[in-house]
Formats: sequence, C-alpha cells, structure tokens
Amino acid sequence: MINHVGTHNNKKVVVVFREVPGEDHMALVLYPDTLPSVVHDDIMKCIESDIGQQAKHLGDAMHRVVGSNGQNLLQMIHNERWMKKVRTQDVVLVPVPGQEGARLDEINKIINAQLEGAEAAARMAEIDATAGFADPDKTAAAKEAVEAITGSNSDVLNDVDLAAGLMDQAAKMQAEIETLTSEVARLKKEASSLDPSLKLTPKKRGRPKKVKTVA
Repeated sequence: MINHVGTHNNKKVVVVFREVPGEDHMALVLYPDTLPSVVHDDIMKCIESDIGQQAKHLGDAMHRVVGSNGQNLLQMIHNERWMKKVRTQDVVLVPVPGQEGARLDEINKIINAQLEGAEAAARMAEIDATAGFADPDKTAAAKEAVEAITGSNSDVLNDVDLAAGLMDQAAKMQAEIETLTSEVARLKKEASSLDPSLKLTPKKRGRPKKVKTVA
C-alpha cells in the first residue's frame, strides 16, 4: 500500500498537495511518466520512504529531500513547472496497484474530519493539563497528555493511524468504566447480604432541618 499515488484522466499521477490553499477543490499533481528518469526515481524514493508515507502532503516530505542533482526536490519541480493544478474530484487515489481506488475529494473529507477530531482532543488534553498553571512541570504534563492522545511526538503524523489511536483509546476507557460500574454493583450486593443494616439507601436531598435553641 502506497500513499500519494493514483490516476488523473487515466494517466498516472503523484499527488504533491491534496488541497490548494483557498481552493480546497483543487490539488497539485505530477505526471511521473513525463519526468526525466533521475527526477522520477528521486520522487519515487521520497514517496516510498517513511517520511513520505507519513506526510499529510507529499510536498511536505519533498521539501525536506535533496535530489540527485543537489537541489531541493520540491523547489526543483516548482521551478520547472512540472506540478499541475487539477480538480480533486477528477483524481483517483490507488494505494494498492490493480485495485479500485477512491476519489481524492472524498478522501480529503474523511482525512480532514479525522484530523479535526484529533486536534480538538489534543487541545482539550493540553487545556486540562495546564489549567491554572504555567510552571515547566505542568507544561511538560500537557505535552505528555497530547502525545498520549495522538500516539506520537513526531511532527509528522499519519492521519489514519491518528484517528485509529483515538478510537482505540475511547474503547478502552469505555471498557474500564463498564468494569468499574459492574464491580461497584457487586460489592454493594455482597455487603448487603453480609449485613442487611448496611444496605445503601438514596440520600434525601434538601436543606437540613433547623435546630431550635432554648433561650
């Protein structure tokens, strides 16, 4: 399975940026078969690398790579005007060769929704960890809380793994709650069977009665 590759009008493409700033319906792509062989090989190495596969946009990874000619890979393809702007609805991502892919505009909606949820959870964790404090220890605690939610302290996160980690954490928390609730009910029942006088009854709400004082 390889990210960032697909087709556009039945031609192979590499998706450099899934969205164009201010134009979410457009993407920037390359046609690898039209590139010089050396550039083609450099781009494929970048795509297949860990940093390339984990990048939200391939362009972010290309910006950190130097090509065989000594130039920054992203800057080079920009200078040569090899990137083309196309509609996301016309691009089909095909991560597994020979299998059906999915339209880029639909993939973008899913990824953006997942990323939005992950960022919101991370922000809540940081706010909770730093509430009322500004000391270094509390700031470190905030960072740990964010990393616990995102599952990584890397600057580059895989969106699908990020969402899966959040769902897994939620499922574990739910299971723990159910286990604790069941244990509380069992202990109450066992206590009542041993000594009926310990049977717990709901406390009446309201203000306590006033105590009259004798003058």
